[in-house]
Amino acid sequence: MQKIFLSLVVFLTVTGSVLGQKVIEGTVSDAETDVTLPAANIVIAGTYRGTITNANGTYSLSIPDSLLPGTISVRFIGYQSEERVIEAKAARRQDFELQESVTELEELVVTDRDPGLTIMEKVIERKKQWRDSLKTYKAEAYSRQNLSNDTSIVSITESVSTVFWDDQKGPREVLQWRDQTANIEADQNFAGVSYLPNFYDDNVRIAGFNMVGVTHPDALDYYDFEVMEQLTMDGRAVYRIEVIPERNLQPLFMGEVFVLDEEFALLEVKLKPNDVVRFPPPVQEFDLSYSQQYSNYGGDFWLPVDVRIEGTVKIGVIGLRFPPLQFKQMAKLTDYEVNIPLPDSLYNKDELFAVDSTSIGQDSINTRAVQRVPLSTEEQQAYATLDSTETLEDQFQPTGFFARFVDDDSDSETDSTTSVGGTSLPGEISPRVRYNRVDGLFGGLKYAAEPLENIQLSVNGGYSTANKKWSYGGGLKFRGDKKRFQPLLGLSYNHKTAPRYDSQIITPLLTSVSNVLGYENYFDYLRTETFSASAGVRDDRTELSLNVRYKSSDQSSLQTNTAYDILGRDNSPRINPAINEGRLNALKLTAGYNIDGGYNFGVIGRKRIAFNIAYSDASLGSDFNFTTYTGHIDWSFDTFFKRRFFPNTLNISLDGGTFSGTLPLQSFGIVDVAPSLFSPFGGLRGTRFRPYEGEQFAALNFEHNFRTIPFELLGLRPLVQRDLGIIVFGGAAKTWVSDERGRQIFNRAGYTPNTTDGTHLETGVSLTGILDILRVDFTARLDEPAFLIGVGITRFR
Repeated sequence: MQKIFLSLVVFLTVTGSVLGQKVIEGTVSDAETDVTLPAANIVIAGTYRGTITNANGTYSLSIPDSLLPGTISVRFIGYQSEERVIEAKAARRQDFELQESVTELEELVVTDRDPGLTIMEKVIERKKQWRDSLKTYKAEAYSRQNLSNDTSIVSITESVSTVFWDDQKGPREVLQWRDQTANIEADQNFAGVSYLPNFYDDNVRIAGFNMVGVTHPDALDYYDFEVMEQLTMDGRAVYRIEVIPERNLQPLFMGEVFVLDEEFALLEVKLKPNDVVRFPPPVQEFDLSYSQQYSNYGGDFWLPVDVRIEGTVKIGVIGLRFPPLQFKQMAKLTDYEVNIPLPDSLYNKDELFAVDSTSIGQDSINTRAVQRVPLSTEEQQAYATLDSTETLEDQFQPTGFFARFVDDDSDSETDSTTSVGGTSLPGEISPRVRYNRVDGLFGGLKYAAEPLENIQLSVNGGYSTANKKWSYGGGLKFRGDKKRFQPLLGLSYNHKTAPRYDSQIITPLLTSVSNVLGYENYFDYLRTETFSASAGVRDDRTELSLNVRYKSSDQSSLQTNTAYDILGRDNSPRINPAINEGRLNALKLTAGYNIDGGYNFGVIGRKRIAFNIAYSDASLGSDFNFTTYTGHIDWSFDTFFKRRFFPNTLNISLDGGTFSGTLPLQSFGIVDVAPSLFSPFGGLRGTRFRPYEGEQFAALNFEHNFRTIPFELLGLRPLVQRDLGIIVFGGAAKTWVSDERGRQIFNRAGYTPNTTDGTHLETGVSLTGILDILRVDFTARLDEPAFLIGVGITRFR
């Protein structure tokens, strides 16, 4: 749990002498008031090397012997910069007291257009000139993260790294050193800079939101800029400009920027996201502010000096609340090398972050040229007092009804073993339970293990109380190493009760609750003894797969055995129809994209394509002669407000199938519907309990998730803050059974297949985000008078 907690927070957001270097340290303060100045910028003149002061105005800087004597320049907006020559024998302590700048400046000319717009136009124009020439850089970085509760710091993580940037390939970071308080493991140290924002970029990513930067070429279409104050620094004007979002539905920044006159460059930004930047549960509040300074170090390029982030994150759901988490991170960058060749090896893999194994094990930061920004008094105390027993779980104990069920040891390492009769077996045993009108109550177990690398073994067994039959079986699967082409092999044997038709979204376990409540059973069942063998290949890079499976199955009919209703009603379930009994031997070819992707009841949109051809013939020893052709497509498209963490999305599901030959009843295709009051995406919501079936079938389901946008447009902020959203959906389906086959089935089994009898058409609207995780669906039939209300799980993506 601690790793998950740390990962979520990060997503949302010993100084000493060094060989060949001179270290100076001290404070930077206001000369008149003695108030220390946090984040003051300290640079070795004529170099890309520097540092910043900490929250208490304290700094530490190492100066290479080759730069001695060297000139130190200290800068803080609104003050006169101070320069000082540092000799080789200069004192270690060097304090700086800056004089507030009071130079008289000309009045700004007030026109109908705020001068802030004109100034920012020039910033954007000037940025384009120098940014086009910036191709690469390398820098040394130091980063520190603090987590605090209401009373004190509860963890600190630090890192020193080398960061690389390419204008085409993006950033990379190589970790050189890290340290953390004793209650944090090294693999939980997420301090770094490569994922931190550069607010000089056109587009700035904040916790998954793609934000329009304040220097984006189109920034004036998204922001209003108003000059709030005219400051000075070293006799030059610095404009403090307020940043005001102009679009209420876009994730944008608000705050202020400081622009240096004549250069028209950003000196500093102090920004925070607007209230469009929200997150679904379990994040209840995200209130972080961002500050960043820039310097051209006397050259052409304005590069980040630091990044500072602080604020509060609140996490919880109904019945479970965690204390507010105070988050702080600061990072400084120094020793830039600009427009140099970068090692190709950095970009051989997609990983943003790598570890230099040759230096990461060293204990002392003194092996690095980059120095820590000095620890504050509170941080020093935290390092001295926090021990390994003071975990984050202890520091952030949840409250609420479900708090008692939170397992503090859920993150502990566990072996994949099962104890049976005092003997430990490798692998896991899991229960198998279901209820239906044929089996009654079925109870069983499944044992799964990996006895050899890449080999998966499973064994299962269970008993049905109504038909008094045992089910049993097992299988072996081989998955090759994840290379470009991954081989897949499988063998299995099962003797069991099985659904007569396959569903894309519904499982027998899912329907058990409605079966116990006496509602109509979703599935029909048959008895099968099946041997199968499969071989395939998967391209791990493209997620394309090809699989061939041979199945030999002896299939027989089962009768209805029970009509239990927990509510005590006298319900008569429909018959379980007799199938076309015999041996069904078939070859099945499956090809597609992401065909192994599991179904999630529409919580997250998926992209999946699968096409199947199944061939059964007497030449294979089969009692049936037919070929089926089926296909299934799920696809998710981002539509509007793509810069949001969760943009508006359109999700489409397509199903279809046809055949040749004579199709047995147990090989009919189906169109899924709502199995009960619960209605997952991919099934029609305008009818329930019994799927449509046929020799041929076609279905389309779609839904467009507008999220909170409709309520934002209406100004209903309380609903927006509760993350309530709107989904519009619809569906169409048709199934076919020839008149002759229909008569044969009815005469033989007294069973009429449930077809659409025309085209089923429906549309509806959903209110989503109820109690954080639920949605309510209101569905109207268009082909006949009908209106249904169902429930589902909130779609998050």
